[in-house]
Amino acid sequence: MPAEQVRLGVMKLIGIRVTGTREDLELRVPAAWAELVGRIGEIEGVVDPGSYFGVVPEADHHKLAGDRSYTYLCCARVRSGRSVPRGMESLIVPAQRYAQVAIRGGSAEVTKGYIELARFFAENAVAPNKKAFALERFEARRQSVLAQTGRLDYDVLRPLG
Repeated sequence: MPAEQVRLGVMKLIGIRVTGTREDLELRVPAAWAELVGRIGEIEGVVDPGSYFGVVPEADHHKLAGDRSYTYLCCARVRSGRSVPRGMESLIVPAQRYAQVAIRGGSAEVTKGYIELARFFAENAVAPNKKAFALERFEARRQSVLAQTGRLDYDVLRPLG
């Protein structure tokens, strides 16, 4: 599926931060999603209980091989002014333009999606905004955040500079 430009407004997110090497994240992120889903009732003002956002500082996509610490936040979107449950944190994602691609199919589609995003950046002569956040958007009607293998169906959004 071709990448497209989209704009998202300001979002307040509440979630669980995971840090570590890429190998660490492969184990820790699914556990954090399971914890977030299990504790969703503790989060006040969830905008859409079936929608979740994986959040990555865009700069993490540009790190050199020697810098092995990465961050991923497993989040739910909330209305502003809500309290933050213990062990979670809040994050404000400013309004931003993104290049968006849908990942649909097996794990090979992830690589194809990122290649499509690279094509979009090259053809449109734009670069990612390294000071912003990249997002993964999961909607329960398409794919549960708890189903990270098998058939995938979620969106990847890379911020435009």
